[in-house]
Amino acid sequence: MTRNQLRWIPMTAIGLGAILAACGSSSTPTSPTAAGSTSAATAAPTPTVAAPVTTAAAPSCPSAGTVGSALGVTLPNPTGITSPGTTTLPAGATDINCLYHATAYNVIISVLTNIPASYISKFSDQFPVAFKPVSGVGDEARSFDVALGGGKDNEGLVAAKGSTVVAIVATATPATLSQIEAFVNSLL
Repeated sequence: MTRNQLRWIPMTAIGLGAILAACGSSSTPTSPTAAGSTSAATAAPTPTVAAPVTTAAAPSCPSAGTVGSALGVTLPNPTGITSPGTTTLPAGATDINCLYHATAYNVIISVLTNIPASYISKFSDQFPVAFKPVSGVGDEARSFDVALGGGKDNEGLVAAKGSTVVAIVATATPATLSQIEAFVNSLL
């Protein structure tokens, strides 16, 4: 994996932070982990969006084994991420945001409950490329796929079913969109 490809990993986390900022957050984060920036991000240009703050993972984050099995990868235990945004979710809505950051790839999962299905647009509007509608996942779903080179992709899917919205972004994993779709369906 080249240095340029490795830059996509923290940038995806930053991008999801922007997505979550658009959606807001009402979760009360647990105590943050020790402060420290990633050394890989030091060499990258200064991002225009603040990186999401990592926290202890919510107990409701899927286990690393569950996510890894669904996507065909070995993942470390999740950490939580909070958005740098100041907006909040609608009254009664809740969210969990889980980051599974491995050395060469990462997976980010967001689950929002008691939320209007229209919030799917707040995610897909932030995709790095135009989204594609996906059938067979929830009531409505949208995906993106961007080649990173070297056979690696940055893939994402957001779906709504009733008052639940689930989004997964997988960067540089061997997972296919079909695997992501199946996993999102299991979380809805």
